[in-house]
Amino acid sequence: PDVVVAATGVTPIVPKKIPGVQNPNVVLGQDVLKGAVNTGRRCVVVGGGLVGCETALWLAQHGKKVTIVEALDKILAVNGPLCHANKDMLERLVPYKGIQVTTGARVKEYQNGILKADTAEGEKEIPCDSVILAVGYKEENSLYHELEFDVPELYLLGDAKKVSNIMYGIWDAFEVANHI
Repeated sequence: PDVVVAATGVTPIVPKKIPGVQNPNVVLGQDVLKGAVNTGRRCVVVGGGLVGCETALWLAQHGKKVTIVEALDKILAVNGPLCHANKDMLERLVPYKGIQVTTGARVKEYQNGILKADTAEGEKEIPCDSVILAVGYKEENSLYHELEFDVPELYLLGDAKKVSNIMYGIWDAFEVANHI
């Protein structure tokens, strides 16, 4: 080829140090949104970023009892700036749909249907049928690195270049396509 564009996306981050994270009831947010898993009625979404909040909202709209557990002091705090309309809408819909939010929380373990998290108020126990991981993504750019010395005109773009959101992926793709 004359030009190769590597837009190979991301892989989800799965925290392996949390006891119980290998439990079959611990699933990825992307699998929930694809309808590939059964979450049960009570769900905890670990991660209050864009994917976590959208997954929580989707679950609540499907009649689930949802709690978001976020390590930072507020939801939607990273991978920005987000489109203001989306961010404002999510910040309002999360409480409107009855989604509970616990911020400043570090997940300790998930055992026997109980998620335990350390908070400023002490340990919090949240009974749940499933834990949905939405703690972030890491760049999947291995193909780019395989080709970087073999292809004279090679571009890395989108989340494979830097994890962000669709807005930045589209801008990045436009710039690369315009340059080619």
